[in-house]
Amino acid sequence: MASDWRDKKLYPLLGILLLSIFLYFNLGSNPITFPILWQSHMDFVSANSTHFIIVNPRAPLENQSTFYINGWNSYWLMQESVWAGPSRSRVSKMLKKGAEMGLTVCRTWAFNDGVEPNALQISPGVFNERVFRGLDYVIVEARKHGIRLILSLVNNLSNFGGKAQYVRWAQEAGHNVSSSTDSFFSHPMIKDYYKAYVKAILSRKNSLSGVKYAEEPAIFAWELMNEPLHPVPLLPFFSMEYRHGLMRWLLLSRVWIRNI
Repeated sequence: MASDWRDKKLYPLLGILLLSIFLYFNLGSNPITFPILWQSHMDFVSANSTHFIIVNPRAPLENQSTFYINGWNSYWLMQESVWAGPSRSRVSKMLKKGAEMGLTVCRTWAFNDGVEPNALQISPGVFNERVFRGLDYVIVEARKHGIRLILSLVNNLSNFGGKAQYVRWAQEAGHNVSSSTDSFFSHPMIKDYYKAYVKAILSRKNSLSGVKYAEEPAIFAWELMNEPLHPVPLLPFFSMEYRHGLMRWLLLSRVWIRNI
């Protein structure tokens, strides 16, 4: 009898111990995540001549609903989702608030290149799984609130790595690369780095939902680069070669990404 009593007293203690272990790992540098069992239904959006439509495979083309883009920019969602806790709550609240305001699309960054602790791509083709799971969380939360995402894939500026980081990687690998960051658009090795990165992103299977990014209806569009600018033609430092190189890169990248 006494033995039974002692065994029963141990149950709450064991429960507290297991919960403590779970919280320790979940709030640590390698959070534990569990697959979600159910996601709300969401159809893909497609272009139809002059407007966007929500593609309902169960309805004829003439009965497809028009999709209106009413969106905002929150570049920081992935960075705030890397760690479990208050910062993730901020992401959820932002997406929920956007939905409550009638917004439909959020533009955010799916890149962070370099050696900083929260970099997604540490070196060409090498990824930080912890940060990738943060992006997984953003996508799942967006779908939960009926928000679609525009994911930007690299930065024109040097913030969060950008094309400057790709140029440094090529130089560090011993390639003869100009120090100009515009080498990003023309050097074969750098273009290969970018292609490998994009392929890894689109091929990613979400650790929470099990859905491949390329097959996720909550991803509305892929933005090839954040703010890909070229100088104004009237200025003396304008380079037609640079302009043509940028346009060629944009056109070829667009075709290539559609075939992944």
